[in-house]
Parts: sequence; C-alpha cells; structure tokens
Amino acid sequence: MMKYIVVLAVMLLAGRSDSAPSHPRGKQKSEHRSPPLDNHSTFQRVSEIAKTAQEMDDDHETRLIQSEKHYRNETDLFVCCLHANILDFYLGNVLNTEEKFPDLATVKTDLDRISRDLTVKGCSIKHVNDHGHSNKFKESFHKMGKRAQTKAMGEIDILFDFLAKFC
Repeated sequence: MMKYIVVLAVMLLAGRSDSAPSHPRGKQKSEHRSPPLDNHSTFQRVSEIAKTAQEMDDDHETRLIQSEKHYRNETDLFVCCLHANILDFYLGNVLNTEEKFPDLATVKTDLDRISRDLTVKGCSIKHVNDHGHSNKFKESFHKMGKRAQTKAMGEIDILFDFLAKFC
C-alpha cells in the first residue's frame, strides 16, 4: 500500500512540474494581464531605450522612480495602479523624443496598450494621482528641467519592471 502512495505522490509531483506556468518575470500569466508585459520584444526595446538614455545622462545621483523598498507595506494592486499613474504621466509628458530613440513609437504603442488594459482591470489612476510617490516623481521631473526627459527615459526600464512585477 505504501509503495502505491509513493508512486502516486511522485506522479503527482512530476505532473505538477510539467504544467507549472513559466514566465521570465516570475508573474503568472492571466487572462487579465496586458500582453505587452509578457512580450520579450517589448522588454528588449524598453531596455535598449533605457540604456541609450542612461548613456546620455550625466546625473547619476537623482532617481525619479522610487525603489521597491518604498512599497513594502502596499498591496500589489496599489503598487500596480501607482505605476500606472506614472505610466500615464510618461505617455503624456515623456515619450515624445522619437528622433533620439528609434523604437520609441513601438514602445509607446505597447505602453499605451498596458495603460488601457490596466484601466479595464480596475486601476483607477485618479485614486493614486495625489499619492506621495506619484507627486514626488512629478515634482522631481519638473525640477530637473530639460534633463528630466533623458532621466525619465533612462528609468523607463524600471517603470516597465514594476508594471511587469506588480500588475
């Protein structure tokens, strides 16, 4: 009898590992998840844009997007919506330097899709519009003046990572 239980347990474990979802970012795919968040090409284009902007940026002390440690006590949905708010700011204020970043039009389309999908998911951007992290991002952006756009573009990969992780 014990032999059958062991065999059954091994079969269940083997079957379970074969059907486990595999996603490079560690987040399970769901029918509500925005497809660009799981698209390797989008991730690669975002990374290339960030790298190009970082090479143009001479300010290595300032950070616009807060580090993950600032969100320890928040739910994934809240952090997701907070970054959806920052994404909305990017779409309206940052992503308009296509001459410097050749793939920006494609990335902007993908990020716009993510924004729409998050709105459908229930991320109320207005709910977190006045949150301290969102305000700090916007204030820091505006204080930097002309350099802000390059700094924000250099952090677009951080924004994408947060969206992929928490949304």
